[in-house]
Amino acid sequence: MRIRAAARRRPGIVIGKTGLIATALAVTLAAAALPRASWSGVSASGRLSIEATLEPDHVAPGEEATLTVRIRSAGLNLPDVDVRPLRNVEVQRAGTAQNFSMVQARVERTSTTVYRLIPRTEGLVSIPSLRISVGRDHAESAPLTLTVSRAAASRGAPPRPVRGAGTGPSGTPEVFVKATVDHPRVYWNQQLVLSLRLYSRVDIIGDVDWKAPGTKGFWSEGLGPPRQERVTLNGVEYAMMEIPTALFPTRTGALTIGPAQIRFRVARVIQPPDPWSMLAVPEVVPQDVALTSDPITITVDPLPPRAPSGFRGAVGDFRLALHVDGLTARAGEPVMARATIRGTGNIPTIRDPEIRALGAAREYVAGSSSRTDRSGDRLTGERETDVAFVADRPGVLVILPVRLVWFDPEARRYRSQASDSVKVQVLPGNLAESQAGRASPGPPILAAPRRASGPFGRLTLDPPDGGTAVFGFSVLAYGAAIAAGRIRARKHRDPRFLRLQSLAALLARDLARAESFASQNQPARAAALAENALRAGAGYRFDADVAGLPRGELTRILRSRGAGEGEISALESLFESLEGIAYAPPETRGADTKQALRAVRALLERYRGELAR
Repeated sequence: MRIRAAARRRPGIVIGKTGLIATALAVTLAAAALPRASWSGVSASGRLSIEATLEPDHVAPGEEATLTVRIRSAGLNLPDVDVRPLRNVEVQRAGTAQNFSMVQARVERTSTTVYRLIPRTEGLVSIPSLRISVGRDHAESAPLTLTVSRAAASRGAPPRPVRGAGTGPSGTPEVFVKATVDHPRVYWNQQLVLSLRLYSRVDIIGDVDWKAPGTKGFWSEGLGPPRQERVTLNGVEYAMMEIPTALFPTRTGALTIGPAQIRFRVARVIQPPDPWSMLAVPEVVPQDVALTSDPITITVDPLPPRAPSGFRGAVGDFRLALHVDGLTARAGEPVMARATIRGTGNIPTIRDPEIRALGAAREYVAGSSSRTDRSGDRLTGERETDVAFVADRPGVLVILPVRLVWFDPEARRYRSQASDSVKVQVLPGNLAESQAGRASPGPPILAAPRRASGPFGRLTLDPPDGGTAVFGFSVLAYGAAIAAGRIRARKHRDPRFLRLQSLAALLARDLARAESFASQNQPARAAALAENALRAGAGYRFDADVAGLPRGELTRILRSRGAGEGEISALESLFESLEGIAYAPPETRGADTKQALRAVRALLERYRGELAR
């Protein structure tokens, strides 16, 4: 019996079960060595390849991640690839760019496709492999993983470089946003300017989407459309786009301006793989960029104490002018007086000055208007108030000096300006003038006596009985009018009556404007006007000047003037409601505004009734 010799193993070759284990281990180690965010798959012949990159791979819900897919094919056939729908992720195809090159009779085509991935919920998003094939050549990318967590938003992803721009100094960003204010410390109601600036060294495609920062505790006014210019920073030229906003703090303490969010699209230039090819044209692919500015903290100081009489909360730099439409007028004709306030500050919230006159039988508020100029670096404008006076008798109508008191934050002191008094000569009216210009008719001419009495009675010079009664009634009415005029003049000099009139003007003017803003879906303006009206109304009711005072000092003064704890609690509740209106959810904002304004009107109506007793 022949015994066959055992086969010898060749050195260096592993066969059988041990070979399978070694192969699996090698594949595992190779897969672990690949980066998680990008991978390149090449066919066996090397004529076809696909590369997928994900940037960034950590985002928060609602933020965008960019998936870039690059395909290279040796030949004229260039396969297309599409990303399948992902669960809880919105996939948007941003665009595709293709390139064609031919070197030494070898043709090569490339394509770059950019996708925007917007996850909706937290978790891990698995992006499966992308497969392509041309004939017998096959290639596929490795699966990618996108981590979605809210921690990514608080941590903040590092800025991604945007390729295609000129090379700048080391460390110089290509695109960044910066938020600045001109005054980090201001007084209550003082104007400060917030500037949001976007700097870019690459081309921006289309419009820029600006999401304004949160400005809780501020009255805001835009300063016109975005402004563009070219600037140089650290020796590098940038295209700068700026959006300025005027802010007026409505309360004291530390206030925070939240971060602004900016979204835009830049032109991303991808150089061809073969720069020596005459047909190699750089690919331009749009890339979405999202930037966030840093929050800013503002310190708001209360106005200095001991404000002069007549101060109503105006803060800024203002000038007062008084204009009368004529120095002579006829009895019964209106004389129009206009007070104009011009300057820099929160013009729409300035209260109308009081315009008074001596010798006027009647007066009417003809109207008031505001005009703002947003074209400059700060908010400026003017406010006009028209009052008509009517004198019924000839004489002199004296328009008393009009006084304006405001706080100048640059000089850190209160200022005041008063106009001169204006005298208007009141001439007789048309009827009195015609009677005064006639020649005297002389003594009365007696009629010749009749010889006998006829059927029509006797001719006599005595007035009839009805005429005597009319004359007596006229004398009584004239005396009553004089007495009523004296009572009215005495009433107009009563401080309590003046406070009642000012409170009525608050209801008819300021609160009506606030209700108009609320109907126009402008809750912030409506709340600010209502808050100022509530402050002024409380001051009129308890005879205290509280304009511009911080909340604590306001309540202390009202207590000293006799306001009870229940009254103070009601005012505090209304103040807090008005401050929170502009920042309530959109679905409840309108209802909250109208409800708060109704409460303010009810309280001011009660104050007016108490003053009228």
